[in-house]
Amino acid sequence: MYPIFRLFRVIAKSKLQKKISFDSAHNESINLRVLPQDIDLFMELNNGRYVTLLDLGRFSYGAKVNMGSFLKKNNWSLTIVGTYNEYRYRLRIFQRFELQTRILGYDEKWFYFFQKIVKDGKIHMASVVKFSYTSKKGLVSPKEVTKAMGIKYDPDQLPDWIQDLTKHLLFKK
Repeated sequence: MYPIFRLFRVIAKSKLQKKISFDSAHNESINLRVLPQDIDLFMELNNGRYVTLLDLGRFSYGAKVNMGSFLKKNNWSLTIVGTYNEYRYRLRIFQRFELQTRILGYDEKWFYFFQKIVKDGKIHMASVVKFSYTSKKGLVSPKEVTKAMGIKYDPDQLPDWIQDLTKHLLFKK
C-alpha cells in the first residue's frame, strides 16, 4: 500500500518550511523510520519500498520549490522515466534514517534527481531518478521548462558521471 499518510505529512511540513529555488544545489532532507508495512520476510526495509519512499523526498523537494503552482500554471505534470538504484546496507524494522534529495540537473531530454538514504553517516541506498515534465501533447523539453522557470538553459552543466551512466543504460537518450 502506498504511504499516503506519510506523504501528506511530508508535504504539509515542507510547505511550512523555507522555500528554495529549483536550480539551487540544495539537499532536501527528511527523517523517516522503517515501519512494519515497509518490511519484507527478512524483517528489513523491502527493496521495492525504498523506491516508494523516494517519492516522499521528491514531493518534499517539490513543495519547497512550489512545484504544484508551477505545474498548474503551465498545465503540466511530471513523470518518472527511469531509475538507477544501488543498495549497500540493510535497514531493520523501526530504524530511523534520513532521505536526502537534490536536483542534479538536466540534459537535452531529461531532468535528474539524486537521492540517498543515510543512517549514521553511511549511505544505505542511492538512486538516480530520471524524469520529465509532460503536457497533453507529450513530453516537454528541458529547454521549454527552464524558459518557463526563468532559468538560463544550460544542458551541459550535468555532472560527467551522470552523462557516463546514461550512456551505458539499457534505453539510450
